[in-house]
Amino acid sequence: MNTLNIEMIHQQLTDLNFIAEKIRFVTVNAMPQDKLEKCTTKAGESFYNSYMNVIYKHGERYVLGYVCQDPLLDQAILKIGDQYFDPTMQANENFQPYQFAVLTEFTIFDMMKHAKKNKDFPPDVDFLISQKKHFKNIINI
Repeated sequence: MNTLNIEMIHQQLTDLNFIAEKIRFVTVNAMPQDKLEKCTTKAGESFYNSYMNVIYKHGERYVLGYVCQDPLLDQAILKIGDQYFDPTMQANENFQPYQFAVLTEFTIFDMMKHAKKNKDFPPDVDFLISQKKHFKNIINI
């Protein structure tokens, strides 16, 4: 994974029509193995996996954003307490902690409400853009 400096990340976010200075960055760490074993971790399915993991209470929040690599990679991860985890990547790749640009975090109720609007698919970046009037704090309108 090619990492980017903050200026490069901001430029890519701006190019994607996001308000880069309002995007928060977090570190995604390895989940404890006993918790990872309970998670849905199908390769290449971060949105579905994170959605299901929040529904089955393996995560507290569904977090949508970008892996800070070149180019940015849209991804869904989990938040538990004040920590961030990516069970999909951890279970299917040689995992190393990485930086993540957080677009938004959903509680289980909000995640399911937005999925209903999104034809029962978990919210993704395209969904945010289609609903940009509700996310104008991070998307240029």
